[in-house]
Amino acid sequence: MKRTVEKVLAWIGVALQIIGVLAIGLMIPFMGNNEFKQSAIQAMQQEDATISTTNATDGINMILGLLGFGLAYGIVVLIISLIGAILIGKKAKVAAILLIIAGVLSLLGNWINVILWIVAGIMLLVRKPNTNNDTNNAATTNFKDDLSSFDSLNKKDSNNDYKY
Repeated sequence: MKRTVEKVLAWIGVALQIIGVLAIGLMIPFMGNNEFKQSAIQAMQQEDATISTTNATDGINMILGLLGFGLAYGIVVLIISLIGAILIGKKAKVAAILLIIAGVLSLLGNWINVILWIVAGIMLLVRKPNTNNDTNNAATTNFKDDLSSFDSLNKKDSNNDYKY
């Protein structure tokens, strides 16, 4: 059975997840830079003079910690969805379960991935191989047998001019 739609949905979600993980991965080193921290602290203190340097530093470190957690979480979801996308052609039910798990875990992040992976997972579980080919072939042969009885009507009888 062709699983083209499921594969496309799963791989689009994987590509979007890779882009998200790369974006977070590139953001962490820039935000961890001392120059960035100092400029951010100065900007915070210009906005509100009551913010101390330690409070601003703690806030930036908390944001960096959340980005680190988000990166690790995104990598775990990426691995689960990648395994699910690879298994679509081989083990559809396992792939469906993995994609649904990845979709549920992505609720904290990218909503597009949630929709793509859950739809692909449900399609993998619901769609069954087409078994109607045998019944269609039987109906076609019965139809041909029925028509063969009318072939004698089309032949002209040479003895009788009125019979077609």
